[in-house]
Parts: sequence; structure tokens; C-alpha cells
Amino acid sequence: MKRHTVLFRPLPCLAWGGAWVCLSGLTLVRLWALLYGRLPSLAIPALAVLLTGVTLLVGWRLEIPRRFLLPFGPTWKTALAAALAFVPGMALDTSYQLFTVGDMAIGGTLFRLLCGAGSGLFFACVVLALLWAGRSFGRLPMPWGTAVLAVALVVNVITALYCTGTATVYYWDTNIYWSSSTMLAGQHLGLSQLRLVAESVITQEYNYLLSFPLSLVMRVLGTNRYVFLFATVNLYVLPALLGMLVLGRRSKYGGILLCCATPMLLYTALTGFVDVAAAGAGIWAFVIYTDESRPQAARGILTGGLLTLVFLLRRYFFFFTVSFGIAAFLALLVRRSQWKSFLTMAVTGVGFSLFFGQSFVVSQVLSANYADTYSAYDQGRWIDLVMLCRYYGYIMMAVALVCAVFLLLRSESRYSALLSLCQPVLCLFLFTRIQSHGQQHLLLYLPAFCFALAGGMELLPERRAVRWVPWALALCTLGSSFLPRPQPSHPSEIAVPDPLPSFTYVPGQRTDLAQLVALRVYVDSLSAEEQKTAAVLASSFTFNSSIYDNTLRSLNIPQSGGPSTSMIYFATVDKRDGFSWNALTADYLIVADPVQTHLGADNQHILTVLAQPVLDGTGIGTAYRRLDQSFPLEDGVTVYVYERTREITQAEYQAISDTLVALYPDYAQQYQPPAG
Repeated sequence: MKRHTVLFRPLPCLAWGGAWVCLSGLTLVRLWALLYGRLPSLAIPALAVLLTGVTLLVGWRLEIPRRFLLPFGPTWKTALAAALAFVPGMALDTSYQLFTVGDMAIGGTLFRLLCGAGSGLFFACVVLALLWAGRSFGRLPMPWGTAVLAVALVVNVITALYCTGTATVYYWDTNIYWSSSTMLAGQHLGLSQLRLVAESVITQEYNYLLSFPLSLVMRVLGTNRYVFLFATVNLYVLPALLGMLVLGRRSKYGGILLCCATPMLLYTALTGFVDVAAAGAGIWAFVIYTDESRPQAARGILTGGLLTLVFLLRRYFFFFTVSFGIAAFLALLVRRSQWKSFLTMAVTGVGFSLFFGQSFVVSQVLSANYADTYSAYDQGRWIDLVMLCRYYGYIMMAVALVCAVFLLLRSESRYSALLSLCQPVLCLFLFTRIQSHGQQHLLLYLPAFCFALAGGMELLPERRAVRWVPWALALCTLGSSFLPRPQPSHPSEIAVPDPLPSFTYVPGQRTDLAQLVALRVYVDSLSAEEQKTAAVLASSFTFNSSIYDNTLRSLNIPQSGGPSTSMIYFATVDKRDGFSWNALTADYLIVADPVQTHLGADNQHILTVLAQPVLDGTGIGTAYRRLDQSFPLEDGVTVYVYERTREITQAEYQAISDTLVALYPDYAQQYQPPAG
């Protein structure tokens, strides 16, 4: 009876009513982005009010605010924390970025205020729940001593040696976050930039969440590649290595051994993949969720937050999130008493995902046919195998599997062992339904790999004759990654799987840098008298448009300030991209001979349908004249520049369209030539 009378006291009643109104405004805008055109316009507000009311009623019945939203109790500290979270939650609300408002009434000031207030309220609840969970979880025994200092010193020394010895060009994914961090570092730091970062989560595949912290360092120290890599290592790699030290804390030198056994983490960062931050969050998810000595609800909330964070940082880590959730559910088969941790993790993860990543979850997970759109990236299971062995080594993968099985046989570790065994298997199954693995994608398996090895080391007896085994394995793995050896340009060149990691920390050296610089200077010189445009028709690891764009920057060569030829982007992947019709208006085409593809000609017809005729001088290629200069690159590739000598006819436009539509009739819309 007491609970019901409290509800109708004036202050609680006013608070619940205000929350209902504000959260209904937020729900309305989110549902509008999802359901407009599918439901009658008046039905969406009614549904928003109903859903919000039911959710608040359930929250009241379960006493959610009292149980999970009072980290400091009903005190001014809790109120202050809520207020400090409410303001940025309201100011940085991105709900209206989910759809085009136009002149619809929902874009009015009242709706925007209600939505912003609802967003601020929800964000305040998120912060309070995480604070409550953190306080309830308690402190972890952190190895803040010599081990951390030694690891930090070693990785920074390796980074310095790698940076100073590298002479190459950074392109595609190894350049994207360097470029976005540089862009943010050059902008004014204020609310507008914070909104830009928040909106990027809604609108961009490569959002700025990972770029923004790096840009803060680059504002002070400069925007060159060295600063970018040092910032990545210290902001993203070191927290992941700290997670390894915590994982291995129950065995002597266990954390150091984990760091030595996983050299691919630092190497992946040094090649430009800031994805290591998501892998670090995944390691901490294992640390927190498997600590059964802590309160279940606190573990679930913190893990749910981390699982949301990992795929907000890098989209493909959604496979990690989903596989972790399914594996955690399967782990209940051996320890049903842990249902509270799973339930709170699931509810928190779903709630956080819908609030922070609605556009991704709805448009790219629930709606998009990724398996078909990205089929060009599926190179077969052999590529997946050799990539895993190239960066982990099949010896260490076998050791991790044995460790997980032994943990599974022990009743006290069976719950966490089943989680660490199922998660990577499920993740591998789900990911390979879409595409094959690139270097960065192998980070998906690092958290479970580390957890299994840490558990195995904990089982080893204290006898000296046994303790040398993990040291031998870890040091051999680490040492293998420092051996100088030729590196394949594509995984298909690897004949047999590698027993130990076969990548090398020996800095990369391109022998054709002078030719790449000369090509860039030559193409820019074509605009000496008047502005010209050009497009690059090549897409391989030897030469592509990104290599052309980033040659000077990668070599720290400043822009001359003189004339430069404007580049027109040319798409390269058939089902993912439409044909780049604008390239047919370019004054020049930069074409590599032989035609350069990285996914095979069968998956990049939108490139070959133009590049090959230009090289052969047939069909549409008769509209182009090859200039005298040529630029020989590595791997027997030569780059030529072709000048367009006449307008492209409508029949030639249509011929390209007909060829592509015949290959992909289901994607005909992507290959329609522009009107007129």
C-alpha cells in the first residue's frame, strides 16, 4: 500500500509526469524516423505515448530508479550528476539527424524541445546507471607498478622505431582515421564540433568517436603520422594491454605473458587501425562480466555499456556484441544462477544500442542485405584461415583452444569457459556469412583469445619445470613478429597456414616512392594554365586513388601551393557502389596497366568496364589519348595518364550501363546513366 500512496504524492507524481512527457517526445521523434510513411501520422504520437507510459510503469513497478539510478543515494551528489549529464545529453541530441524534417510539424520548436529534454533525461539515466554499477562493482586490483611502466615504455620504444624506419604510403583504412583526426584538429574546438562528432555516429560508417580524442593530442603536438600513431598507442593500445594485465593477474607474470603472446595488437595499431580501441573495450567486457564475485546487476550494466561502445567505435564489432550476448545466454546452461547478470546486460545493451545507434541497428543490421552487398569481400574460408594464422599462429590458437577446454572441464570455471569458447566461434560463423577477414577484423577474437590463455596459465602448477612452457610459447610468438621477411601483397599468396605470426614489425619500405611523387607532380602540372579534373582508375594494394591522394602527406612533403588538378572520385566495388558517371567528364584518366583490382575483376566490373577499353584504345577508349609520360611502380605495374579528346556519347554511356545491368540485374538502379 505504501508504494501506491507514494506514487500519488505531488512531487513524485510531477516528476513521473514530466518524465513521461519528455520521454514521449524523444520516443516520438525516434519512431517517426522509423515508421513515417508506414503508419498514419496520428498513430505514431499515440504509439510513442503508449510505449513510454508502459516503460515507465514497468520501471516504477520494478523500482528501477531506487535500485539502479541512485549511485550516491537520494542526495545532492546524485542530483548534481544527473544535472551534469542532462545538459550535454540535451545539447548533443542527434535524433533529428535520423530523417529529413522538411516543413513537417514535428520539426517545430515544441517537439524539438521535448525531444531534447527526453534525450537529456535518458542520457542522465545512462550516466547514473553506469555510476551506480561502477560503485557497486567496486575496484579491481590494478597492476599499477613496474609491469605497467615496463609495458608502456616498451610499446612506445617500438612505436618510435617503427615510425622512424617506415617509408610507405598510407591509404584506405590505414589513412581514414589519420585524415579525420587531422580534420578535427584543424577545426575550432567547441559545441559545434562536439555536435559534429555526435552526428557522425548517426550518419557515418567511419564516425569520429575514435578520431576526436586523437585530434585533441594532435592540436598540441602536430598532425603528422608520428603524432597520430603515438596518440593511438597511448590512448587505445595501452588500455587494452592494461586489460590483459588484469586478466592475467591470478598467475605470476600472467599479464606480461599475454602481452607477449599477442603482438598483433600493437602491430595493428602501428599500421593505422584505431580499431584496437574496440578490442580493448572487448577485453574489459570479459574482465568485468566473468568476475562472479561482483554483484550481478553491476556486471551486467557495465558489460552492456561496453558491448554498445565497441560497435559504436567500429561498426563490424557488432558481430562481437551479438556473439557475446548469445554466448552469455548459452553459458547460463551451466550456471543458471547468473541470470541477473545476463538479463541486465541484455536490457542495458538493447536500450543503449537503440538510443546511441538506432540508425545503424535499423538500417544496416535489420534492413540491409549485407551478405549480398558485400559479397565481393568474401574471398573464401581459406583466406580466413591463413589470416588467422598469419596474425595469431595456429600453435597459439591451438593452445588457447586447449586452455578453454580444460577450463570447461572444471566446474568452478565452466561458466566463463563456455562464454570464451562460444563467443569466438559464433563471431566467426556470423562474420564469415558476410565477408572474409581483413587484418583489423581479427581483433574480434582477441578478447576471448586472451581470456582463454589467462585461464590456462592459472591452471598450471607452480613447478618450475612447467612454468617455462608459457614463457617459451609467448617469446617465440613475440620473436616471430620481429623477424625480417617478405610480406605478401594479398592473403591468396600464402601457400600454407603459419604456425607462428608471420607479419613483421620491420618497417615497410616502398621502392617506388619517387615515381609516385613524380606522378602526383605531373598530374598537378596539367592544371598549370587552367583548372583540370582527373580520376584514378585503379584499385589494388600497389596503386589506387587513396595512394595517389596521400603520397605527399605520407612522406611529409608539403603542398607546393601551386596549381593542382582536381580529383573526381571513382567507385570500385560492383554491388556496394554505383558507377561513377562523373568520371566520364574528367579531363584526364589515370590508369594502371595491367588493370589493378584488389577483389578480383569479377567483383570490380565498374572499374574494368572503363579501364580496359582505355588501355586497349577500343570502344569508349577511343575518346582518350595517352600522354607521353609513364610511371613504373612495384609489382610490374605501370601508370599512364590519358587525356580526353572528345565528349563521351550517350550511346557510350548506355553501353556501360547495359553491361553492368546485364551482370547485376537486381542492382540496375545503381547503373542507370544520368539523364541527358
